[in-house]
Amino acid sequence: MHLSFRLHTTSSVSPSPRGGGWSLRLLAYGAVAIVMLLAVRFCLLGHIRLANDQHALVSLTYYGLRLPGESLWGYHRWGYRTPERGDTLVYTIPTPQGETTLTGTCSALPGETVWIDPVRQKFLPARTSPDARPITIPRRGESIRVTPYNARLLAFLMQHYEHCTNVSATPDGHLLLDGTPVERARLLRDYYWIETRTDSFLIIPHDALVGRIVLTK
Repeated sequence: MHLSFRLHTTSSVSPSPRGGGWSLRLLAYGAVAIVMLLAVRFCLLGHIRLANDQHALVSLTYYGLRLPGESLWGYHRWGYRTPERGDTLVYTIPTPQGETTLTGTCSALPGETVWIDPVRQKFLPARTSPDARPITIPRRGESIRVTPYNARLLAFLMQHYEHCTNVSATPDGHLLLDGTPVERARLLRDYYWIETRTDSFLIIPHDALVGRIVLTK
């Protein structure tokens, strides 16, 4: 009886380690699920509040997942994709206080030409005015002819995005490199013409892109 009792006791407590194993597995599955949710939240989708108090979901990987370690090997994205005309996207611009996050619509791509009317200080959908002047959106590695209408813009892009500290523009529309006028400029990034609101535009490089808006509410 004593032996039988000991066997019975051992048998009755033997499922306990199995139960502990299942608990550990459930904890592990829960941890994995939390990690996956955080990955979706911070690597795939983000949330932003728009200026009109709407909310939007942003695909943070639509133009490629930005890889860490840029201070070591520069700017790279995994799955690099370029915006298309009409994309509503989120981007950052440099300010004296740091970076500001904004939204806009991609209206022109690298290498394309947009038209401005410097007399009326407005942007044109095409060459619809005798005063219209072209501005070529910089494309990576291609040289652009410097004109009185793009010199200040090129100087700004080179100072803020191309890390050129020795470039400037004169009031009469010349681009200076180390104080010497240059006729052509070659930029190292692709740039995009972004419409922020009616008749308001700016140019940003690919590395300023945060993501594409996929849903607003």
